[in-house]
Amino acid sequence: MTLDDLTRENRSLLLNGLPLLSQAFWGPTEAWCGEMQHAASTDELKKLGEMAGITGAIDTMARYIKGFRDSGQFCETLEQAYVRLFISARGGITASLHHSFYESEDGRLMGPPAKMMALRLKASGLVLPGEGSVPADHLAVEVEYLTLLLEGGFGDGGKDLLEEAQDFARTELGPWLEQLTKRLQTETDCPFYPAAARLLLAVVSLIAG
Repeated sequence: MTLDDLTRENRSLLLNGLPLLSQAFWGPTEAWCGEMQHAASTDELKKLGEMAGITGAIDTMARYIKGFRDSGQFCETLEQAYVRLFISARGGITASLHHSFYESEDGRLMGPPAKMMALRLKASGLVLPGEGSVPADHLAVEVEYLTLLLEGGFGDGGKDLLEEAQDFARTELGPWLEQLTKRLQTETDCPFYPAAARLLLAVVSLIAG
């Protein structure tokens, strides 16, 4: 399936699913955890996975989410995993959420990808949270930028913006997201994040064509 094959329902599913996955990598909030529980209990998450050609990750996410009695417990558990995997952990984090890390031999941040994204965001009018305290090449930022391109392409922007979305997914976001996903394969305590990364990668690959 390619972008040209998407029905109106598929497009809506894509534009709703990308922000949901983006928020996972901003860090969980209780409101978002409630949304994820709803998506797991309905066909939304399942349909997104089917559209992207991936089912195992969806099954893993759904089973994990349904194991919690409420959104508060789910959110608290994910917060702990998020910090350990991506922010701070003894012996080092499992995976960086910043594009620059994957294009630097020594894992430095604020490299050329951050500058590239800062220019793209400025041109698009997309404003970062925290008055620029978040590097522009954060995974969630790049996913939100991709969503913006798709919204424009499916709307009045037409073919040019869709082609730009495909190129961005193929050449910028996809390659380093694949590396991040591989790093998360070793995580077993919290299967949600490895599965979320696999689903996001499948969706980005669908967009890339």
